[in-house]
This record gives sequence, structure tokens and C-alpha cells, in this order.
Amino acid sequence: MSRLVINGFRARDNIVEAPPSKALTLRYLLASALSRVWVTLRKLNWGDDTWSMIRGVKPISEIEIRGDYVRVRRGVGLDRFRVIDVGESGFTFRTLTGVYSGIDGVTLLMPRGSLIGRPIDELINALRNLNARVDRLGSMVRIVGGRLVGGYVMISGSVSSQYISALLYLAPLTEGGIEVSIKPPVKSRPYIDATISVLRDFGISVERSDDSIYVGGSQEFRAVGEEFIIPGDYSLAAYYITLSVLVGVDLRITNLHRDKAIESEYAFIKYTREVGVEIKELEDSVIVNGSSIKELKPLNADLSDSPDIVMPLVLLLARASGRSRITGVEHLAYKESNRLRGIAAVLRCLGAGVSVDESNGIIEIEGTSEVRGGCEIDALNDHRIVMMSVIGALAAREPITIINWEGVNKSWPTFIWDLERLGAEIKMLNSS
Repeated sequence: MSRLVINGFRARDNIVEAPPSKALTLRYLLASALSRVWVTLRKLNWGDDTWSMIRGVKPISEIEIRGDYVRVRRGVGLDRFRVIDVGESGFTFRTLTGVYSGIDGVTLLMPRGSLIGRPIDELINALRNLNARVDRLGSMVRIVGGRLVGGYVMISGSVSSQYISALLYLAPLTEGGIEVSIKPPVKSRPYIDATISVLRDFGISVERSDDSIYVGGSQEFRAVGEEFIIPGDYSLAAYYITLSVLVGVDLRITNLHRDKAIESEYAFIKYTREVGVEIKELEDSVIVNGSSIKELKPLNADLSDSPDIVMPLVLLLARASGRSRITGVEHLAYKESNRLRGIAAVLRCLGAGVSVDESNGIIEIEGTSEVRGGCEIDALNDHRIVMMSVIGALAAREPITIINWEGVNKSWPTFIWDLERLGAEIKMLNSS
């Protein structure tokens, strides 16, 4: 195990490129693997989750990785027995539990690390209600797949939008389709929208009315175009925006396209403006005027639809003048780590006041005028807690040591190098 020692920031560059969207990379890969014609995907997010999805669809698809792009299509022959390591990718684990329920053969899905303890039983029960043969063997999920009739299923929307995505990807493979009724409250609704958008890009007919979604059966995945370019990830670019504000430098972030953004991730732009950050949006980039900010305002916001921007947003609020309140985030306790506790630990290290109500999903932050530091943070091998810790530490008065940081590879493998190129002072120390 190694440690990161963060010693501050001295600007060397002011233009960076946003990493490609993790959420859309996974969705397009899965849809392409079900397509009967070749699909080319460019500018993928090459984090660990992407490799989990590639391993996951390999038994049913043909995949060619060529330089900076990937070609994918549904395979002609099928492996009828599959053992798949899904790593720590929750989206891969859950959606493949759905998809392989509708494909002939026996599939064992093996989760790793923190994913072993994350919930999936409600999805399994929903699939069983559709007569799918799915069960658990310890941490593994076993699926005896075959052609399903489809039908009606009701499922809670309060734990994970990935359950709904799993059913939507399965539905075209059934004979009669699936109607999904989502019990409120519905968390992370824009990620369901993202799944629907990708399905439509592959010619899948989807009907939606409030919290009811119907996807017809016996549909073929056939892409509307031969090539898709994965856009930038606003939830990851949020860390660059936060860095610009906390260290007081201007920054231009490219590869951000408003018309291709997932709304819950784009919401970070709206909230940063509300707290007093000046952001200019261009056709394919944003410019953050971090050097002009004198004071940040506190914020009250419901982030039930935007779990992935909570970490960078609370970092900004740690420097606001006054008390901020974030609600609707109880589902953060069921991510790669209990993020509510991870957030609290990071903010306390930085010198901000923080209280967390886990059962009701409330975070209250009392801003500080100076980021103190001089402490150690356990980033829990959770990629978003790692990014939050590092960005916060770059603005600290005293060095901060971060342990269990390697989980950043899940979504942004080049994160440390990218920050060093910008001007981050980071040392990596190996434990003896």
C-alpha cells in the first residue's frame, strides 16, 4: 500500500480535457454488445469499470480494441457457460444480471471488493417475478438464462437506478416486453433517462409515463449510426471546477458538451453558479474564473437525483460563508463505500464543520475561511472520495496524507498525473 502526500498547488497550465463519461461508456458498450451490426465507440473512459463491462460482454460479443477506439457487435456463437469477474462495477453487475437472464446458458457473476456487500436482492426478486432463474451463491449471482415471456414488474426506485436499467436492457430480449413500475421516491432519475436515450440510439422503442416505463419485446439492437463518440463527464469535470475555485486559478475545461450531458451531472454547473462561481459555457468547453472569487455563498439543495456531484459540491461548500444543507442523499451509504461517512471525515480534516444524518440522508456543512490540513485521510478505495480528498488537500495550508487511494482507477486512472501536469505537488510514498 502506498500513501499520497499532498503539498499544495502551483499552476503550470490552465487548459485541461474532461475525462470521457463513465456512465455513457458503460451503457454504449452494453448496447453495442447486443447489436447485430458492428458499432464503433470512440473516446471511451478507460477506468476499471470499463474493463469490467468488456469482460462482462465478451462471452456474447465480438470486441476489437484498436488504438483509441473499440468496435463491438453481438457474437455469432454463444458460450453456454460463463464465469465473469465484474470487479467492483455496480452497473456491470446489475445490468448483466438482467441481460443474462434473457440469454441461453448458465452465467456466474463474481463481484469484488466493496461490491460484494452492496444490495442486489431487490433486482433478483424482480427478475424472479418475470420467471427468470436467478439466485445467489454467497457473493456470486448465478443465472440460468433463457427466452423470457416478459410481463409487469414493480421495483423500488429508492436504492439504485441500476435496477431499472437492468430491466430495460433485458426487455427487448423477451418475447412480450417488460413494463416497469417504479415505486417512489426515485433516486438518480437522470441515469434512467441516460439508459433510455442509449436504448433509443440502438433503435429500441421505449414508452415512458411518469414512473412507468414499457419496453417492447422481440426487438433487435440496431444502432442508428455506425459510430458514437463518448462525451466528457460533467461529474468528473466537477473536480477540476472545484480545484479552480479552491486554489484561485482560472481554468478552461474542454470536451464538455451541454447537449450531451447527463442532467444530474450537469446540475453541478447550476449549483456552482448559485454559490457565486463565474462559469462561461462555450460550444465544447467551460471556463471557470476561479481567480475572481472573493466569497462563496451557502446552499440548500436536494441532490437525490445527483449522487455523483455531492463530493465536489460539498468541497465548495466547505469554503462558503455560513451553513449549507444537502438533502436526499441517504443512498450514498450504499455506494463503493459509505460515502456519507467518507465525506464527513474529509471535511473534518479540512477544518469545516459537518454533521451527517445517515438515516434521513442529510449533510450539513459549516464553512471555514481557511482549509487547514495537517492530517491523514482514509479515502476508502472509493474513487469519488479519493478525488474529493486530493482536490481538498491541494487547497490546504498544511500537507495532507491520503491512504487507500488506488480506487481512483475505477473511473479516472490518470487522475494524479493529470493534476500534476496542471501544477499539483504530490508525492507517492510506498509503505515499508
